[in-house]
Amino acid sequence: MLLLGAAAAFAPPAAAAVRRKAPVAVSTASPAALGREALGILAASAANGDPEVRAVAAKSWGELGNRAAIPPLKRALRDPNPDVRIAAAASLQSLGDVEGLLALMDEIKPPKSEAVTTPVAALRGMARDAARARAALQLGLSGGSSAVDALDAALGDPSGQVRDAAAIALARLGKADASQFVAAMKDPDEGMRASAARSLGLIGREGEDELEKAAASDASATVRAAAAEALGAFSDPSSLDVLTKALGDKSGRVQLAAARALARRDVPPSTAALQKLLADSPPAPIALTAEAALAARGVAVDLSLPELTLGLKDPDLKILAVETLAAAPGGKAEDLLARTMRGDPDARVRALAAAALVRRLSKKEAP
Repeated sequence: MLLLGAAAAFAPPAAAAVRRKAPVAVSTASPAALGREALGILAASAANGDPEVRAVAAKSWGELGNRAAIPPLKRALRDPNPDVRIAAAASLQSLGDVEGLLALMDEIKPPKSEAVTTPVAALRGMARDAARARAALQLGLSGGSSAVDALDAALGDPSGQVRDAAAIALARLGKADASQFVAAMKDPDEGMRASAARSLGLIGREGEDELEKAAASDASATVRAAAAEALGAFSDPSSLDVLTKALGDKSGRVQLAAARALARRDVPPSTAALQKLLADSPPAPIALTAEAALAARGVAVDLSLPELTLGLKDPDLKILAVETLAAAPGGKAEDLLARTMRGDPDARVRALAAAALVRRLSKKEAP
């Protein structure tokens, strides 16, 4: 079994050995050989010098659902970068290991007081608080009722970022009132309205009417985009009409936000809207967003755009292309993922392509 017998691939020497081997041609590689190669590349990504790559690897192990990844994920809890630690903790939580929940709770605790005597120290403190806020939001996503006490304590944190994140997380868990964020949708400051819209999207429980109004008619494109994307977390059919109309907004940011929201709403009207959108030949980021969502729903998509995108220099576009290929059936998608995993100059893209291949091949092995 590819995944159940993969524990050895997590050891750094074995991963390095896999990377040194000459790659097997995709057309001739057996699924098992390709899977071992993908696991090796993903394991090697955990030791990459770029923390963004290490965070991708830590997140991917949780999404793959393989408990053999628990030991390396626990090592990643000691990573110097907070986002790697947060990703590892969330993956451990999803794999059923309580150490992940405890690690997230530790991440949101305020550090020992430090005198702010220089601008550099102030910036370091702001970055640390922002990371603690991200950990609080993650607790709201994956911590469940066990996270409530820690989040309640964070409501008294010295950092406003952390307090706000804890309030959002508690509202998402149904343990706090989201009315403050709903009220902020009427604030005269567009930055406040956009922030409130993003918060309501993270909560996904209240404020759908206000988001619909903002997505349709707010004077600020920033607010319309934030509100449109937030509507992806809701399920009321009326918002689908708003999002479909937002695909024709004069702002490209709003169009992309609406496409992202529709990509999260797997219902026939959303699928029809995304198919029509593709027929109108939108810009690449919007088209790739639509293609990835449709492929995940089993709708056949043309792989010409993802293949072309993989030859470009924009890593964010290439990540969207990998998402499309990850869901698209057939040998061509698998072939393109393998080539990307082996040869893309961006290590994040290589890691994501490797994770996509592992996921595809493990599904093939499933009885």
